[in-house]
Amino acid sequence: MKRITKVSLFLTILLITLSCNDNTFDTTLVSKTNTKLIEDETFLKNRFSVALANVFCESEASREFIKQEALKQFDYEYDVLYMLIKDRVIENNQTFEDLLLRFMSKDELTSLLKKIPNLTIFIPALPEDFFSPETWNTQKEIPLVAYMNNNKQILYTDNIGTINTIESDEIPAFPIAVVKPSERVFLQTSSTRNSDSSILTAQNGTNFIFTHKEFDNTNPTSKMQTRGVSTDYPEKLKKIYEAKDYADKNGIWQRDYIYYNISKKDGSGIFQKNISECIYSFELSGDPNNMYRLIADQGDDPHYSEYEVKVPKDPRDSGRRDYALSFWFEGNFEFIVKIYVSNTQLISNEIIKAISISPNDLFELNIENINTGRHQIKKRAIGIKNLKKYYLPNPLPLFDWNIEHYSSSIKISIEEKDNEVTEQKLIETTSNFASNFEFNIGLGETIKKGAKFGASASTTQKVSTTITTHLDSEQLGDVIINFGDDIVIKNEMDAVVSGVPGRASYKTTYRPVLNPKYTSGYYKIEVLPLALY
Repeated sequence: MKRITKVSLFLTILLITLSCNDNTFDTTLVSKTNTKLIEDETFLKNRFSVALANVFCESEASREFIKQEALKQFDYEYDVLYMLIKDRVIENNQTFEDLLLRFMSKDELTSLLKKIPNLTIFIPALPEDFFSPETWNTQKEIPLVAYMNNNKQILYTDNIGTINTIESDEIPAFPIAVVKPSERVFLQTSSTRNSDSSILTAQNGTNFIFTHKEFDNTNPTSKMQTRGVSTDYPEKLKKIYEAKDYADKNGIWQRDYIYYNISKKDGSGIFQKNISECIYSFELSGDPNNMYRLIADQGDDPHYSEYEVKVPKDPRDSGRRDYALSFWFEGNFEFIVKIYVSNTQLISNEIIKAISISPNDLFELNIENINTGRHQIKKRAIGIKNLKKYYLPNPLPLFDWNIEHYSSSIKISIEEKDNEVTEQKLIETTSNFASNFEFNIGLGETIKKGAKFGASASTTQKVSTTITTHLDSEQLGDVIINFGDDIVIKNEMDAVVSGVPGRASYKTTYRPVLNPKYTSGYYKIEVLPLALY
């Protein structure tokens, strides 16, 4: 079967290459676009997709350019925002837009951008390493281009304009790009001008804004390094293992050492302002297929098409439950992380963060081959095989845990976001506060006296909390984290295998063994405090 797949993929590439060399596209026809058609979004997406397929066919430089732009993941997806790259020179003193306008009219492009100002070229990372920006061989692989029509069907085209359909249960196993609106970035308007989110400015002065600042990867930090030996700790993790050593020997809390440099029970220390609690990993829990159904319940969530045995209401109904969108087409799931931290003013701060995770990093699909009889090889997803643990490339900072001002326990709530509309309600809870702090005149700083709560007792207070909920989103539950909880529970790191055996993605890395108690029943997270600078 592998041999057949390779031969078929070779034939696909050969046919596309031949059609590139035999391109007789008449650009004079494009200027005569019917006025009614130019208002139709599907027509315009088709025109852009065919033009992009032609550019990919004729220009290796354009393929390499889009690959490199996708790899930047400016919004933590393999997205390329058209308005940000359209004026970039690709080759022969021609911009990317110049290349496109050889195959579509200026009026068509202008009309499309009016309808979809946040137009994006998305390069999907297909399951089982069929194709991805990481593995894209731009010298040989010429992607076809997919888009969604007004009826929510996924269509794809080559440079000639031949249109085929990818059914909602199918996954392409060939190079492909996607044309669609961005889900992370939208056009800045007067109503969003005062938003605290980051702003992207195109060369023509058009401003775009991120839906959440956590999706802004325009100034990326270096990813946390991992090691190939279980006791060779990365620099950022060394203090955590030192804290475990002091906690085991001297009976302190691990966070005493990390936040205050307190290594023994009668020690004292100043709060380290560069430390922040961070989410290190995220994993869904429970039955894989039930968990998938729970979070992929909305039309714009990533989907595969499920087959369920059911009694058809209509004899013509085959019993197939068919979701509208495809697992690979829609990009990432978005999770809202809400942190509730009570302060000494008896108000609980609600801190809202966001995590973006590819469905391929959460679910391992059960995939079967499709005998299409066509040159473009396709696969079918028939279920979820396993749930996968996702390690954030950069742990997500949550807050700085100074228990002079904050309670000794915090709550984290997570929801899978489906809607921007929110509602708020006020509730009352109780929180514990440490009181073993005093001002040191010589140091000019407040110091923590003793490990844990010291010789003094903690105090319990009633606290008011405002809770924000995104409507229609899936509420995945809460976890409680205590300042005194262990962070790391093992002196050595564990080997973690990831990727597909025999593929470029297959690798072994070493990860810390963190406290496993933070589970809501729907998800598990791992949390640790790290130095941010």
